[in-house]
Amino acid sequence: MKKTITCFIPYGKGALPEETLAALLDHPCIHQIYLLVKTPATLQGNYARCQQLSVESPAGTDAMLQIASHTQTPYILLLTKEQGVELGYMALERFCDYLQAPSCGMAYADRYQWIAGKRTNHPVIDYQTGSVRDDFDFGPLLMFRSEHFKKAADCIACQPAYLYSGLYALRLALTKETELIHIREYLYAETEEDTRLSGEKQFDYVDPRNRQVQLEREAAFTCYLKDIHAWLSPDKRRIDCTAGDFRYEASVIIPVRNRVRTIEDAIRSVLEQQTDFPFNLIVIDNHSDDGTTEIIQRYASHPQVIHLIPERTDLGIGGCWNLGVHHPNCGRFAVQLDSDDLYSSPATLQTIVNKFHEEQCAMVIGTYRMTDFSLNTLPPGIIDHREWTDENGANNALRINGLGAPRAFYTPLLRDIRVPNTSYGEDYALGLAFSRQYRIGRIYEVLYLCRRWEGNSDAALSIEKINQNNSYKDSLRTLEIKLRQQFTKGFIRHQLEIWELARKNHEALEHVQCRTFPIGENEITVQFNPARAVSAYAKLDKASLEARPCFLCPANKPKEQEEIRIELDEPFILRLNPYPILPDHLTISSEKHQWQTLAGKTGRQLPGKLTAWLETHFNPGYALFYNGAHCGASAPDHFHFQAAPQQNIPLIRQWNRLMEKARKTDQDTLSDGSCCTSYEIPGYVCPIQAFITDRGYETSTVLVERYLGSLSLHPGEDEPRYNLFAWKDARLGFITVYIPRNRHRPACYSATGDQQLLVSPGALDMAGLIVTPRKEDFEKITEKDICQIYQETGNSLSPSF
Repeated sequence: MKKTITCFIPYGKGALPEETLAALLDHPCIHQIYLLVKTPATLQGNYARCQQLSVESPAGTDAMLQIASHTQTPYILLLTKEQGVELGYMALERFCDYLQAPSCGMAYADRYQWIAGKRTNHPVIDYQTGSVRDDFDFGPLLMFRSEHFKKAADCIACQPAYLYSGLYALRLALTKETELIHIREYLYAETEEDTRLSGEKQFDYVDPRNRQVQLEREAAFTCYLKDIHAWLSPDKRRIDCTAGDFRYEASVIIPVRNRVRTIEDAIRSVLEQQTDFPFNLIVIDNHSDDGTTEIIQRYASHPQVIHLIPERTDLGIGGCWNLGVHHPNCGRFAVQLDSDDLYSSPATLQTIVNKFHEEQCAMVIGTYRMTDFSLNTLPPGIIDHREWTDENGANNALRINGLGAPRAFYTPLLRDIRVPNTSYGEDYALGLAFSRQYRIGRIYEVLYLCRRWEGNSDAALSIEKINQNNSYKDSLRTLEIKLRQQFTKGFIRHQLEIWELARKNHEALEHVQCRTFPIGENEITVQFNPARAVSAYAKLDKASLEARPCFLCPANKPKEQEEIRIELDEPFILRLNPYPILPDHLTISSEKHQWQTLAGKTGRQLPGKLTAWLETHFNPGYALFYNGAHCGASAPDHFHFQAAPQQNIPLIRQWNRLMEKARKTDQDTLSDGSCCTSYEIPGYVCPIQAFITDRGYETSTVLVERYLGSLSLHPGEDEPRYNLFAWKDARLGFITVYIPRNRHRPACYSATGDQQLLVSPGALDMAGLIVTPRKEDFEKITEKDICQIYQETGNSLSPSF
């Protein structure tokens, strides 16, 4: 039999049992065994037959890279724990059978567990897109297809070096191009050493002792989300907490079924709250039959208590929540309290509502303390979920299994989003859905006492129930990742659904008329686009600008036009352009009304920052472009950029050809070690200058300012005239192109009679797409006219082609 497997085993204080090692050493498929050791040592017995690899941690980046470099066989077998593993009959051969499929990157299997001398079944679950939590149970035996492992190792080599999370990062990298296959066969047995109940294990990830591990996991997961374009910007929508007419400012919602021992404590905890606003308590009694109903009825006359018994009998906790929040007397904010638990003080409700108003957030999550039934603290004590940060909380939420308590929601949004009708994970589903678009407020002081007792539903779950719960939460993450990946398309699609003007103008692009002219080696496209008349005919003198409301100011935008806020050095607003030249045409305008000039803004780095934002937060493949105040801007009084997909811009489509004749003019090394090179680009219809940075999104301020200083400055203007394009090229790096300008509009614009052509060139026109809003101009324009337009508006008296 061919020796197709190279095996890697962690070796430390708890060495692998001799019988396990002997079985692997003598296996006919295994070519070589490497021990992953922190410090090489003299080995005895069967261990002397193995080779040693010195690694800081067997799960770190260094270990993954060494495994990749020391493997020459088709398959890699990795043991992730130093514990006994008993291989089943033909077990490794079955792993290899599955890994023969080219799309399979890793295989894992069901297993048996020896617990207190008894063998039990331990099935695992299928891996899906949302199985990104770092505690996914693969078991201790993993086998990889070596070619895929090595590609994934190359991928994580570009990330920060992880001490604990190299294997986690590698597993995520594998999933981008391969499958992780679950073999539904019991292929081996392990000796289980952690015999704690499920309720005791579930909070291990928030144990302060694991803090450094969790920070590494977050870093690795953030890299993954950015790679698959599912990472969310920290810029989130805020809500108007004063909107609407509510009798109560807050409602505490308690779904309950058969909690006769705890429900009265919960009710009293609510009624003891001291607030400066009216609140009530809505108890949804889901057909209790143990005396719970009778206890609730004792409070029937209390003016703050609403006791609901559903007509339906198929409601889970989530369904009960929906019933409560749709009650006409539900308050502006709906606040969670489980029937087992208590608020930590009479100030809890006031603290939560204050947070809503302070941060204009759509959801608030607090901090709780784990206690026994008598309120004595249990390990790990305070659960504050500090892995949530304003910068990355919405992303990190996908990696973990819970978000904290108590949870509170802005009721109008909760009614729209709806709570899943389940009794597990419904709160987590809401956290993901809210965090996709809205700000989540966090409170890190203890507001809540979470009581663990034998009656808790998750105190001691079977492996089958644990698997069912984990599969459900993985499915929530799968949906959420797909929704986040579709964020760009979803934003544009939704705008076109609700905004008739934008829809008609974007649909018109599908039937737009074009003519193509060969000018030198370039192809110039002329587009007949009557919707652009609003820009081409715009009066740009000072009096006209002051007389009209600025259409880029948020206060003047159409009610149908939605926006995405971009928080950089100053806030920007991304919106769909209702008068597009290209499909998916965007406008990105400063929130502040200020003159259209890049001079003096963030060391000329703003185009790079916005391009990076588009690449990582919105959609890769966009190009940013800029019209100077006298270079095509129809709103020169409001600072803004535009953006469109790269493949639709003629200049970018022919960039590789233009670079063949590029002349390098200067070079600068940036602070991060990247290199920025400037180029003159001959062979185009007008002069252009390019700055290309080999990595990152920064451009040399020195080179750019030196170039702009060589251009003439028109009287009364604070920077030279130019158009700008910026985009990320997978091969070359970050590219910024300056197109110097002489005139805003060519002479034909103001000519009379047959000599007139209403062409008002902006960045896209200078990039090879000339827009004509009048049919007669589209039909009569000639090659000579096009050359004249470029000569007059470009910074050249004669064509450079």
